[in-house]
Parts: sequence; structure tokens; C-alpha cells
Amino acid sequence: MVTIHDVAKLAGVSIATVSHVINKTKKVSSSTEEKVQKALSALNYIPNTAAKSLKTNSYKSIGVIAEDISAFSTPPIIDAVCGFLNEQGFTVNLCNLRTYSHSQYDTQLLKSSLNILEASRASGAIYIGAASPNVSYIRSLIKVPVIFAYSTALASDYYIDYDNYGAARLAAGHLISLGHKRLAVITGSLDQEFVHQRIMGFQSALIDASLILPPDYILPGNWNYDLAYQQTCRLLELPAPPTAIFAMNDFMACAVIAAGRKYGLRIPEDLSVIGFDNRSCSAFCTPAITTLGIPLYEIGIAAASSFLNLINGEEIPHKQLLDCELIQRDSVISLV
Repeated sequence: MVTIHDVAKLAGVSIATVSHVINKTKKVSSSTEEKVQKALSALNYIPNTAAKSLKTNSYKSIGVIAEDISAFSTPPIIDAVCGFLNEQGFTVNLCNLRTYSHSQYDTQLLKSSLNILEASRASGAIYIGAASPNVSYIRSLIKVPVIFAYSTALASDYYIDYDNYGAARLAAGHLISLGHKRLAVITGSLDQEFVHQRIMGFQSALIDASLILPPDYILPGNWNYDLAYQQTCRLLELPAPPTAIFAMNDFMACAVIAAGRKYGLRIPEDLSVIGFDNRSCSAFCTPAITTLGIPLYEIGIAAASSFLNLINGEEIPHKQLLDCELIQRDSVISLV
């Protein structure tokens, strides 16, 4: 590896002079600076910014703690955070907790990740949720300034998420505007708070339209295909089956379409379907599924910019909810 000693030797100057040129700590003559710059270029010298930062105690580092980097929602957020902070001169240290497919939260792994961030002199952390939308129960473990992204936390914390209530209300409003009056819902796991926010948002739009959501029109799912297929069959066997079904993720929406075809229904002519998440399967399904797109990249940008404002002592909102986008494709039809 090329060192400052090599540069000094090639330029025929002292190590101190090379250091002054690199760090601009002392003015040198133009001819001397030119010799040093030529030597730097010829040797392709890369300054040891880490050593410099440790010496001056100005290391610009931030930790990103991801519950699971393999979760579909995580990569766009990480990409946005890294892109934004790299432009601001920050080094990003990524810790992967790998909790998305685990039934129990690994507190020890989180503690280990936080120790790594402390050792790297990180200014703070951005925590990206996946399995645990509400992370308030692990808040006491995190002592550094932190922004929670794609998750919710205590009211006193700073978190950025998308608006589940508003997204579901948008889905219902779209169906209602197209003349649908018998609207059904296949939910996600009912032990998750945001699922209830979606239910309330969906119901809110129906109430505003003087419509109701009967108990047998709202059935629990578990985010997976098989149960959603079974629940769709139950809905289609009702005396007055729904004309439209809102499935709370795109995998379940695919199951709704398959079950509808089992009953000889045309999609969307006989049954309209709306999904959630804008996963790749929603675009490739036949018909392509109308769905709600989550602003994942925007969540990352908001988290990164909020973090910079936070460590700079600026006021930031404790809670930021970003709007989802209704992506209209071919699985919904107008009845009017």
C-alpha cells in the first residue's frame, strides 16, 4: 500500500509538507504543491481518512441496523439511506439482525450490533424494521440518537413509516368510486397493530359512503397464499358474495384471483381485486393486480435527512407517515 512516506520520497519533500498539502493545514509554495500533487497522482495515493478522523475526533459515521436485509422492504430503504448519507460524507456501517424469519427477537445480536457501532464512533443509528413494526419494546437497549424507519416506536421517539390507515382508505375509496358496494377484506395477521389501522381506514371510507362492512365480509389471513385462497372460497360461497376483495398483500391477492377462477369467475368482470405492497408478482399476475405501492425509497431519504437534522440540533417531527400510491392495473373494473 502506498504511504505518505512514498509520496514524500518521490516529490523530494518532507512528510510534513505532504501532510500540509493533503490536509490544507499550512500554505506551501505553488511549485512545492505541484510536485506533491504530481507524486500523489503518479502513486495513486489514497489518504487514510479513517486515521485522520480518529485523530481529529471528527469521524462521520452512522449505523444502519436492519432487522433483515432480505425482507422485500429493506433494500430500497438502505439504498436511499446510503446514497443520501454518502453524499454528506458519512460512512455507513450496516448491521443485519436477521430476525424476519425468526419467531423470537434476538436481543443479544442487537446488543452486539450496538457495540460495533459504538466502537466505530457512530454518531447514531437508523433502525429499519421488518418483522416488528412496533419496536418500542427494544428502545431501552439503544442509547445513541436513533431514527426508526419502516417501524413505529414510543411517542417520544422519532420514527418514519407509511400511512396504513390512509392507504386502506384509498383502496376502499377507489372501489366505491367505481360503484362497488359489497366490499370484502382478507386481512394480515391480527396480532399486528398496523393491520387494525388498515381495517379502520377501509371501514372509514365505507362509513363515509353509507356502506357497511359485515362481519362475514372481513376474514383473517396470515400473509400467505393458502389461507387467503381458503378465505376467498368462504367469501364467494356467501348468499351475496362481494364484488370486490381487498387483500392486505399481493401474495394473498394472487390467491383471491386463483380462487375466483375456481368458481368460474372472470377477473375483473365478475370480481375486482386490490392488493398491497406492489410486489413483483402483482405486475406479472394475470390480470395485473391493482395495488398500493409503499414509498420505501422515500422512507429512507426521510430517515437519513431527519437523522442529519437531529444530530445538528434541529427540530424534527417525532412521527412522519408517508402516503402510499394507488397503482391501477387490470384487476379492478367499474360497475357504473
